[in-house]
Amino acid sequence: MTSHQRSANVEVVAEIERVFENIADGLLGEEPISIPLRYKKQGSSLEHSDSTHPSSITHVTFPSKTPGEARRFAVLLRILELIHEVLCDGVVVSKRNIYYKDPALFKDQSTVDRYVDILAYTFGVPRAALNVTAAAKGLVIGRLTLVRRDGSTIDPGAESPHLIDDINKIQNVDISYVSWILVVEKEVRHFHCLKFLAKKLQSTFRTLASANLHMQSRAGSGILLTAKGYPDISTRSFLRLLSTSHDPEHHPPPIYALTDFDPDGLAIMSTYKHGSLNLSHENFQLSVSSIEWLGIQISDILHAEAAQTGQGLLRLSGRDRRKAIMMLDRSKVLGEDGEEQEWRRELQVMLMLNVKAEMEILSARDGGVAGWVEQKLFERRMAVSAGVESWDEEMLEA
Repeated sequence: MTSHQRSANVEVVAEIERVFENIADGLLGEEPISIPLRYKKQGSSLEHSDSTHPSSITHVTFPSKTPGEARRFAVLLRILELIHEVLCDGVVVSKRNIYYKDPALFKDQSTVDRYVDILAYTFGVPRAALNVTAAAKGLVIGRLTLVRRDGSTIDPGAESPHLIDDINKIQNVDISYVSWILVVEKEVRHFHCLKFLAKKLQSTFRTLASANLHMQSRAGSGILLTAKGYPDISTRSFLRLLSTSHDPEHHPPPIYALTDFDPDGLAIMSTYKHGSLNLSHENFQLSVSSIEWLGIQISDILHAEAAQTGQGLLRLSGRDRRKAIMMLDRSKVLGEDGEEQEWRRELQVMLMLNVKAEMEILSARDGGVAGWVEQKLFERRMAVSAGVESWDEEMLEA
């Protein structure tokens, strides 16, 4: 644990104890008691890189006017008690652990998830400062070595993917043999086309891992990573760690994203690169601004054999269209003057053609998805190499 995190832990303990003292004073004075919470206001943008996003203060009081507010007060008080306990004991627990401490009160996991994040925002600290983590869901496999603080070594380059570890447990990362990092949108594969049902049900991530792409490809060795959909904090912070773990005397390995051609694919990539609204106060230490979009894009779909016969293409649902329009209207990076003009054009094409497609549409190509990804990575590497050589020549001339 770093000195900065220990300081944040102490700060949170002090804040919680201040809440408890105010509650005790209210009870002794027979006055109404309350717990203040700070909520993010829904702004006009989907991305926020700092904690300056507008917020509002609300008070959960007791005695309460409604049974619902009385329950919210009890839930908050119990969560504050459990967080105070783990901070004083110096242990780290998952949101799931907290839920099982009092399932009858919390009723469902989402209640704990929501209030833990609200409390972190209220105290102005990252969730890690509460000593509460989300259950690990991200997967990684590749040519890297992780050294944990307990002295153990992890080599995720084995035959099967490794659950992404809490970065606070990692002391050192060796990516000296890595030429590229690929973030794959999802691990679970959904089939909408009858022709695909006869094929082996295997996700794109598993397909790439099974092809041993991370160990032997024309683009060199690499790392495959997925959060199985919208990324959790552990996966985002791990990717951020990878992006800063290269030898400063060498160029960092490029980081690419492979997503479906749909609004959710772009939103997931945007979360990795620019952050999310819900965790706007943590984006500065989670975002990876160097991510590039590998695909799939409309040009990839038009060249896919399955798309030429209309197979694998799907119509946008009402939800898809609403999400795409909202992203174009509210996202700063997707605005007319935003930095992601390529993303903006692709979203506009989706809406105009009213189509979307999953990554698996590439499976009909020669070499399948793995062959397509390897070719794309190789082309990008050649382009990067040409750029580096040009830069070196300019420096020598200077």
